[in-house]
Amino acid sequence: MKMNAEDLDSEPTIYIHEGSELLSQLRDQLVLLPELKDLSPSCDIETADVGEHGVTTPDEEHKMRNILKYHRSIFLGDGNAAPAPARGVVCDLDVGDAKPVAQRSRSVAPHLSMKVYELIKKLLEKGLVEHCESPWASPIVIVLKKNGVDIRMCIDYRVVNMFIKLSNYPLPLIDDLLIDFESAMWFMSLDMASGFWAIRMTERAKLVSAFVCPFGHFQWVRMPFGLKNAPLVYQAVINNCLWGFVRLSPEEAEVDQDVLDFLQLECPGGGVTEEKVPALTDTMTVFQRNIPTPSHMGPVLGRSSYIDDIADGAVSWDQLCDDLNKLLFRLRYWNISVSLPKSEFGKRSIPYLSHEISAEGIRATLKIAKGVQDLPFPSTLNGVQSFLGSLNYYHKFIEDFPVVAAVLYELTDEQIRSKRDLSRAKESFEILKRKIASTPLLRHPDRTRPFVIIPHANQWAACAVLGQEYDGVIHPVRYTGRVLNDAELRYHIAEKEVIAVLRVLQVFRTLIEGCPLEVYTRYSVLKWIIQSKTADGRYVPWGVTLSHWNLDIRKVKKDEDGLAAIMGAGITPREHLDEVAESLVPAKGLVKAPPVISVEMLEDDFEGVVLSFDGAAKTSTRKGSCGCVLWKLPGWSVVEAQGFILEDVTVNDAEYNGLMKGLQMAREKNITELVVVGDSRIVIQQVQGLINCHQPNLQRKLAECEAMKEHFTSLRLVHVKRDFNQAADYITSKTLVLDDSWAVQEEDEIRHLEQVSKIPEQLMKSQASLGVDIRVPESLADVSFQKENVDVGSESAPLPNAARVMAAVTRSGTHREAEDSSRPPLGPLEYQAERWRRIKVHQRSEEYLAELVRFLKGDFESFLPRRLRKISKVADLFALDSRGIIYRLARSTRDRPRDFADEPRLVVPKALQTDILHYAHEDYQGGHQGKTRTHERLRSEFYWPGMYADVDRFVEECVDCASGKGRPPNPGPSPGNITPRRPFEAVSMYFVTHMPKSARGNTFLLLFQDIFSGYVM
Repeated sequence: MKMNAEDLDSEPTIYIHEGSELLSQLRDQLVLLPELKDLSPSCDIETADVGEHGVTTPDEEHKMRNILKYHRSIFLGDGNAAPAPARGVVCDLDVGDAKPVAQRSRSVAPHLSMKVYELIKKLLEKGLVEHCESPWASPIVIVLKKNGVDIRMCIDYRVVNMFIKLSNYPLPLIDDLLIDFESAMWFMSLDMASGFWAIRMTERAKLVSAFVCPFGHFQWVRMPFGLKNAPLVYQAVINNCLWGFVRLSPEEAEVDQDVLDFLQLECPGGGVTEEKVPALTDTMTVFQRNIPTPSHMGPVLGRSSYIDDIADGAVSWDQLCDDLNKLLFRLRYWNISVSLPKSEFGKRSIPYLSHEISAEGIRATLKIAKGVQDLPFPSTLNGVQSFLGSLNYYHKFIEDFPVVAAVLYELTDEQIRSKRDLSRAKESFEILKRKIASTPLLRHPDRTRPFVIIPHANQWAACAVLGQEYDGVIHPVRYTGRVLNDAELRYHIAEKEVIAVLRVLQVFRTLIEGCPLEVYTRYSVLKWIIQSKTADGRYVPWGVTLSHWNLDIRKVKKDEDGLAAIMGAGITPREHLDEVAESLVPAKGLVKAPPVISVEMLEDDFEGVVLSFDGAAKTSTRKGSCGCVLWKLPGWSVVEAQGFILEDVTVNDAEYNGLMKGLQMAREKNITELVVVGDSRIVIQQVQGLINCHQPNLQRKLAECEAMKEHFTSLRLVHVKRDFNQAADYITSKTLVLDDSWAVQEEDEIRHLEQVSKIPEQLMKSQASLGVDIRVPESLADVSFQKENVDVGSESAPLPNAARVMAAVTRSGTHREAEDSSRPPLGPLEYQAERWRRIKVHQRSEEYLAELVRFLKGDFESFLPRRLRKISKVADLFALDSRGIIYRLARSTRDRPRDFADEPRLVVPKALQTDILHYAHEDYQGGHQGKTRTHERLRSEFYWPGMYADVDRFVEECVDCASGKGRPPNPGPSPGNITPRRPFEAVSMYFVTHMPKSARGNTFLLLFQDIFSGYVM
């Protein structure tokens, strides 16, 4: 009778092909059942792989085979055979309060049903599984072999593993298992036979392990592969077997007497029969009973295993035989079976954890090399990550692995699918394939010899070789390295070599601690950091770390050939590594250290165009603006200036828009050579390639800028302080106030831009640097003594509290005088007069202030009666000075009895409020103070309605404050209303201020009062 999936209430079949990416990702989540040809194969000790052909003698091999024959009871003839249950341990799975999950069965194709049936049948025959009525059910998955005919059956435990609580038992580090073989000459490796199946399951673990297939509902009697905690349970069993922490009692009744005699153990009394042992084990394991072993029953090999793989080495054949005999006795004690075909005895080299261990050292097995030899470049990001993940296991064999692999780590899925700019990535891929196919031999670390560190650093990575010298030649022991972070990218190359040395000390600390170290470095910084008594900054923690080590630092910059002469075959000279790095520069490596040059870059007779740009944005509304000015040199005349309003932008977005708008203006005027000036360090340095760009929105802007740069034959970018970029800043601020794009066309505006811009002071080379004597104009000579003789009119007479303008010769002023002798230089008083004129113009442009001015001048006829009465109520708070500038008069209040009563405050029009806020908060003197201090500083000299609200908004929207200052500390929850029940359970504290001065001069009183009794302390 033919049945389909609907009849069995099953889901569609899921097939996974061997070698697919999906199988590699799910391998740890699936119970991948082995090929069950014969679960009880016969074992012939004569077939054991003993000795080395042509090296070992027949007597030596016979001695070892006799040991194997004596312990033949624990050997199985197939690695997939069903082992006997181990003693004293069980697998228990804790799912907490999780509700059972029963998944539906998946259908199986009719032509594969018989194969699945045979697998289930063999598991039932050997008692590995049994029928059940568990509320849990996990489906099976069919894995097709590469021939497309044969199958492997898996159980999908991904859902179940989500509920199992993870055990904290540690797995050993593989690197730790590969050391301490330096004195070994003979080796052996043992592989446990289907090790997980040797562990019995508790009753609740059986229920959780249940699986469902078209042939029924089954649960595991022995511990299966793929369940969470299964490797940890088996690791605990093997560790206890090898190290001897606890003993079996009372299960020792099952142990052979010769084993107990060899281990010098006496079986405890009490008449425990073999029938009672399983019940005892289900009740409490040996780890729960915690009965320690006798002192003589210590470690067998002095090393751990990795789950079911055990490796050991000995200095002689007799020592190896003795170790093997002890190990097999201990395995028999715990009833742990060994796979004879998968084990090797008495070898010069053995495979262990995908490594080949020999007396000379360790090297990667050829299996991984063959697997990647014909591997094409991956077509997806997951494929690249899978390739890199497989190489991470062997990174200690690949010299400068971070340097070569950095390009692959930076790839994106979109870049791979579009096949855009993959040349460097493909070259890196091929280099890694060649390197893994020809991995060098790494010597065993020998703590009796000094270690050698050879650091190598480039622009984006710091790597090093840890080696040891044998017969005058340095051989590699380990390789290490890492990619530098963004801050470290700008370090000097000598500092990067220090990072490489610190990397070695950190990664291999347990390996080299206490041993002398020889460091071959190209710079003297490392020695200076250790010996210096004046080091500061990052050198201090570096020096503290290095001071703990016995370092012999040798500088070899001038003797590179001498160092190369003593390098072994596995160490590449550093100049050759640099050549490889030059062709594999990742995006991170394109970041250059900032050049140590002066900002002054333009000669006095420079002819060309300079672009200045700026951008701003409000964080609350995400509305912004940008401005850009094109300057014609010589003369610094404005060619074009525009402001643009922007929507939904950040400050950095606005800065980028300002740069791109300016470049577009230059392109429209057919300008091919341009000097660009801006006050945004992020934008300037990202376009220069000095820092990385990580934000996606800025990456798009940066790509657009890079495309626009192609239209210019010369494009130089310069970063200046905001104070020097006043022209572009003025256009940006005014655009934000106007809330509309505009172009500068009026002569007054153009003149204003030319006068406020200080860019020439930064860009133009000073006369002193050009070898020209600085001549102070007569109008500026000894200004402090000539003020009385200069007739500048009442417009320039300073107020008593006006800011003083220092007389100084600026580079821009001197330059303009030389290029245009018809324009007299502006002195400090002329600058001050111009400043007051602008303030006056802006005050008159506001209707409310203009009305106050007319009222204070007595022009009452221009007001309507109602408006006149309203103005008259506040007019007595304001006054005009001789220039016509309006001031706010201070008045005494109850809260501020002497609040600046003798100093009037300048009334600031709306057009200038942003500039005033900038100087009070963001300028050097402002120091990004908080709201209260900024407001107090402003209100001492200035006034406008709603000043505190504007200060509050400005400080809240300050990008530097938001990014540079941490969050305010959490004050903690309020205690609420406290009702004490006894004296001194709760005490209150009070401050009484402004008390009469005491004999000690104190005016504040601190009181403590018991809340329950009212007692004052």
